[in-house]
Amino acid sequence: MSVNTDNFANCKTNVKESEEKFELKKNVGFWSGVALIIGTVVGSGIFVSPVGVLKSVNGSIGVCLLVWVGGGLIAMMSALCYCELGASLRASGGDVTNFRAAYGPAVSFVFTWSRVMINPGPTITLKVFGSYLLSPFYSDGCTPPDSTIKLIAILLLCFLIYLNCVSVKKTVKFEIAFSIIKFLAMALIAVSGIACLALGNKVGGTNFQNGFASGPVRTITAFDVGMAFYQGSWSYTGYRALYLISEEITNVKKNLPRATVVGLSVVIVMYILVNIGYLSVLTVDEIMTSKAVAVTFGKKVLGPMAFFIPLFVCFSVMGNQNGTYLIKARLPFAAARSRLMPRIFSMIYTK
Repeated sequence: MSVNTDNFANCKTNVKESEEKFELKKNVGFWSGVALIIGTVVGSGIFVSPVGVLKSVNGSIGVCLLVWVGGGLIAMMSALCYCELGASLRASGGDVTNFRAAYGPAVSFVFTWSRVMINPGPTITLKVFGSYLLSPFYSDGCTPPDSTIKLIAILLLCFLIYLNCVSVKKTVKFEIAFSIIKFLAMALIAVSGIACLALGNKVGGTNFQNGFASGPVRTITAFDVGMAFYQGSWSYTGYRALYLISEEITNVKKNLPRATVVGLSVVIVMYILVNIGYLSVLTVDEIMTSKAVAVTFGKKVLGPMAFFIPLFVCFSVMGNQNGTYLIKARLPFAAARSRLMPRIFSMIYTK
C-alpha cells in the first residue's frame, strides 16, 4: 500500500492545529521517561522467558546470550524509528495518529477498535500476577484455585484503573517506584548468581566453559534461532512506550530518543546479567525443565528468603501493567479527539 505524502503532511498540520486547542499536559520528563520505558518493558518475561530461549537453541549458553543481546538491539532500533515519528508528529496516540495521517480516518478507526476491543494480553499478565502472589502459600505440586487467581487479577485491574483515573503525575510516580523495585529484583538475581560463580560454583564454571560447545551449536537451525528470538521478544515488549505519549513529554525532540535509548540500554544490560546469574547456579537441564526459572533460582540460592522472588515478580507485573494502561489509554483518547470514538474517551485527568 502506497502512502500519500501530501495527505501525511496535511494531516500532520491538522493534528498540530487540533492539539493547540486540545492537548495533554507535559508531565513526563527525561527520568520519568526512562522509568516508563523500564517499567513497561520489564514485566514477568525475564523471570520466565529464559526457559524458552535456551530450549530453542538446544541448550547452547553462548548462543542464548547472543540472542538476548540481539533481541535488545532489534528493540532499540525499532524504538528509534518510532521516536522519529513521535518527535515529528508530537501527538499522543501512536499508530492511531500515524494511520490517520498516512491512510486516512477509515484505517485509523478500524485499527483503534481492533486494539481497544480485541486485546487479551493484559488479562493473561494479570493472571500471572495472581499466580505468583499466591505461590508462596502453596507447597510444591499444589496450584492455587483458578477462581482466587481471577479475583486477585480483577482487584489489581480495578486498582490500576483507579490510579490512572486519579492523576497522570501520581501514575508516573508509581511507575518510577516500581521501576526501582524491578531494578533491585534483577540486581538481586544477578549479584547473588555471579557471587556464587566467583566463589567457585562448579555448575556455573561448567556452564560457561562449555558456552559454545560444538554439540548443541551444530544442531541449531535457522528455525531454532527464529524461535529463540520470538521467545525473547516477549521480554522486550513495550519498547515504544514513550512514543505513544510523545505529546506529554517535555522537550520531546531531545527527551524522547534519549530516554528511550537510556531506558532500553539499562534493560538490555540487566537482562544479560540476570541470565548470567541464572546460568551461574542452575544447570542447563534445570533451566529447561523449570516452569518459572526465577523461582527455581530463588529456592536454590536464597533458601528461606526465596519468597522474595515471587513477590518481586508481582511488583514487576504491577509496574508493567500500570505503564501499559497509562500509554494504552492514549489510543482511544487520540481517536476520540479525532472524532473516531465517543468524546467521553478523550477525558484524561492530567493533574
